[in-house]
Amino acid sequence: MSVVASVVALSIAGFLPAAASASAVGHKTWTVWPGTGTITAALAKAHPGDTLELRGGTFLDSATVTIPLTIRGSGWSTVIKPPPSPSGLCDSPGSVEGLCVVGAVDNNGNAAGPPVVGVSISDLRTTGFSDSGIIGVNTSGLTVREVRSDHNGGYGIARFQSTGSLFSDNWTSWNSEAGLYMGDSPNGYSIVRDNLTDHNGYGIFMRDSTHLTASDNKSWGNCVGILALNSGGGAPGDLPAGNYRIADNQVWGNNKACPPNQGPPTSGIGIALAGVHDTLVVDNTVNGNNSTAASLAKGGIVIISTLFAGGANPTNNTVMDNSAQGNKPADIFWDGTGSGNKVLDNDCATAIPGKLGWCDDH
Repeated sequence: MSVVASVVALSIAGFLPAAASASAVGHKTWTVWPGTGTITAALAKAHPGDTLELRGGTFLDSATVTIPLTIRGSGWSTVIKPPPSPSGLCDSPGSVEGLCVVGAVDNNGNAAGPPVVGVSISDLRTTGFSDSGIIGVNTSGLTVREVRSDHNGGYGIARFQSTGSLFSDNWTSWNSEAGLYMGDSPNGYSIVRDNLTDHNGYGIFMRDSTHLTASDNKSWGNCVGILALNSGGGAPGDLPAGNYRIADNQVWGNNKACPPNQGPPTSGIGIALAGVHDTLVVDNTVNGNNSTAASLAKGGIVIISTLFAGGANPTNNTVMDNSAQGNKPADIFWDGTGSGNKVLDNDCATAIPGKLGWCDDH
């Protein structure tokens, strides 16, 4: 058989178990070759604890993960794009996902039983999906690392109703919703760190959850760099959003304009605390968020109410030791709502209303 024929045969077969590659007794590593539906075919034969090693090349697939396993590409040369006839569990007409990690859910897509535990996805690219590149629903311990997710119609990398998630060292850009999203997760205890996120709707979006951390990320060119939002809930078990930690991020030039869709228009916002409580914003660098487009609010760091939309007033938040320069109309903006909010020891020039001691003297 020729080399070309061998490659074709492997593409049709979709995957092969790698010899002597078990990481534990009963756990296999499967080599998955580029082609149409080859990831889905491999998942159909994989067992909990297995690893799918995706070779470099283009995969046309929309694959659903329902068991604990590892999907590892060969770097961003491993590219997953929409298949010609998507039929994944998470797909619907006009809404196609790349990799979908899903535990037990009801007909409305809400958690309705045990989560899928310990799924790891890394070292690959998802692009061109009408919905999200990678999405998780009802997961525990989901890890997404070293993934490039771009030009998707929904989120780049997202998870809902999940706990113990880690999104790290990813690059998300040009996604219509958020580059990185964590939502609907009371006691989520999840982390977004060391990511690049640019030219999305929102760079990092944390909504209707508690105990989430965003640290050491770089966010630029979005409508909002980092958004912490209490929307008023909606999913079963939602709690008022808060207890977030937003630290050591670099957030600049988030001047893309998002027109009103399901919410008001947004543009020119670095970090937004929108109706959240007990959130710490510390040691961030927030510069050049100064759009002239229409927006609900504007500025480097903004503290605003969402009570008008069914959310809440911001309460007991702390904004301290940040560097914020060149943001308009102010480096720090507060709409005057809520109580217990503390803003102190920031290296900034302008604040609304007044200075109120919020900026160090210049």
